Amino acid sequence: MTLRLQPKAAISFLVSYDKITLPAPYSSGDFWLVSPSIEFTFSKSIFWSTLVQYSNQRNNLGFNSRLQWRFAPLSDLFIVYNDNYIVNDFEPRNRSIKLKFTYWLNI
Repeated sequence: MTLRLQPKAAISFLVSYDKITLPAPYSSGDFWLVSPSIEFTFSKSIFWSTLVQYSNQRNNLGFNSRLQWRFAPLSDLFIVYNDNYIVNDFEPRNRSIKLKFTYWLNI
């Protein structure tokens, strides 16, 4: 499901369910993946997007947020925040903040 509010925002919600049934002696499983996301445009050169993702297969809840500045065509500066939690204890699994720089060389 996606809602797009032109030209400023896009909101989406994805749910995936997989049921795997195997004969004995193998185990069967039910797998859920729930993934809402939002994208927001502040101007022609500044964008923000966030993705939240839950998976019962790895018992993980993840957050990924990215701020993007497009300073030239095909040239961007990203600041990315990533956070993962163990769902039962809501205990942090790992966190990171990254800076990514891309520049288009037209040779």
